[in-house]
Amino acid sequence: MAITKHVGSYGNKPCVVVFREVPNEPENCLIVETGNLEDKKHDDLMKVVQSSEAQSAKEISEVLARSKFTDGSIMLNDLHFSKKITKVPVSMVSLTPTPAQSVPLADVNAEINKIDGGYVAPKTEQPAVDNRKPADVPLEGASQAESLLVQAELMEQDAQTMLAEAEAKKAQAYQLDPSLEPKRGPGRPPKKTVVE
Repeated sequence: MAITKHVGSYGNKPCVVVFREVPNEPENCLIVETGNLEDKKHDDLMKVVQSSEAQSAKEISEVLARSKFTDGSIMLNDLHFSKKITKVPVSMVSLTPTPAQSVPLADVNAEINKIDGGYVAPKTEQPAVDNRKPADVPLEGASQAESLLVQAELMEQDAQTMLAEAEAKKAQAYQLDPSLEPKRGPGRPPKKTVVE
């Protein structure tokens, strides 16, 4: 039975694992839920994933940056700009190299890191290795401006996620101890109008 790399499931949903780990966030990965793609793009993507080039590649993102959909758009760019690439916890993803086999992505990442001799630096430490995010790496066929837009959008998504997490933690803290919640003052004094 043929083994297929880069394919898996997120919960019960089939997916392609575009980045096994997000740089500086080894607990997260980037996936494309294949069920969310229109039929033609799904078929184009799976054709590339099953190609010998993709199956011999360590990272499918490198191949997607060089491959095109039938409409001529570069796959990695198109998937990003159409918001089909999703950041999810590694712990929620399993690789399915065969239909009957399921391997947690976290286990695969741990083994690959051992083979690569990869020391995964704690988040608080400055990594000694290249710490560029995927969007920092120029995408083949993309202009510098497009690459910068990809980078900016990923940063905005990260910022929004962090802000939402911060608000949730504040709400949780205020629920545990309401006395910590900031008190609202009486408000701004009313403007005085001067009549001449």
